[in-house]
Amino acid sequence: MSKKTFFSDLRNEYLINWKSIVLLKRYMTRFGDIKKRKYTGVPVRIQKKIRKSIIRAREL
Repeated sequence: MSKKTFFSDLRNEYLINWKSIVLLKRYMTRFGDIKKRKYTGVPVRIQKKIRKSIIRAREL
């Protein structure tokens, strides 16, 4: 049985971008590292999008 997450509904997937700081903070540690999938519980596809967005936000 898979865990139900915010991104289980595909309509919420558009919210992942480098400008949504509040959302991205949920997937980062207090030291600024990206949390592992083991702790967040999101699928691989979503984790890759979150990772890419966090890296883009760091650059800007």
